[in-house]
Amino acid sequence: MPGASRGSSTGASGRSGLNVWVPVAEEAATVMRLASAGWAVRAGERYRLKSPPAIRVTVSALPEAESERFASDLARILKPIRGVSSA
Repeated sequence: MPGASRGSSTGASGRSGLNVWVPVAEEAATVMRLASAGWAVRAGERYRLKSPPAIRVTVSALPEAESERFASDLARILKPIRGVSSA
């Protein structure tokens, strides 16, 4: 996954190779949108103390072809929707 996201601006990071930490604006919404696309990820809330919102993605057993598809789906989901206001 980190290799798959090198060309994107997701801000993903990971040290162990087991999990990747991806900063997001809204954890719950991102988790739900990824689930709708067929991906299971965790909201980062239970894994963080002082860092901003993020999702935790376990990538240790994710085949390279799937990581490319995940990175593409994640980039699409994180892309701001034009013409939509939160207020």
